[in-house]
Amino acid sequence: MQTQNMTHAQIAIPADNLALITDLITKLGGQVMNYSCPYPSCNPMPEVERGGKMLKELRHRAGLTQKKVASTLGIPQSHISEFERNKRNIPYKHAQKLATLLHTIPSHFMMPNNETREAMDELGKGKGERCVSVEKLFDSLEI
Repeated sequence: MQTQNMTHAQIAIPADNLALITDLITKLGGQVMNYSCPYPSCNPMPEVERGGKMLKELRHRAGLTQKKVASTLGIPQSHISEFERNKRNIPYKHAQKLATLLHTIPSHFMMPNNETREAMDELGKGKGERCVSVEKLFDSLEI
């Protein structure tokens, strides 16, 4: 397996999905590694903090200044500072440009809207359809 082309990710999933996700990752050529959390609490980041922190970290990794990012988006540098400190929500049109610039997806910078929250709640209540095997999942995908 060529690890130089792999991206490492840490995800949190319901325990009853672990076998399905492990099978899927393995079938796609990835590998699953178990790490214990080094922190007393590994709670997910609150929604209200995610967008700004993602922007700041990805901007730093890309070696870009707030001024350069602001120039690319055509907005004042102060807006980038406010985005990163979660003092201002990142609009979708800016999230799209940021995603392209920082090689990610727009939803990394945005707070879920009411429609998204309702869909997530509905799935959480068991109204969504679950795949029980990797084969069923791949059968439903159009690849």
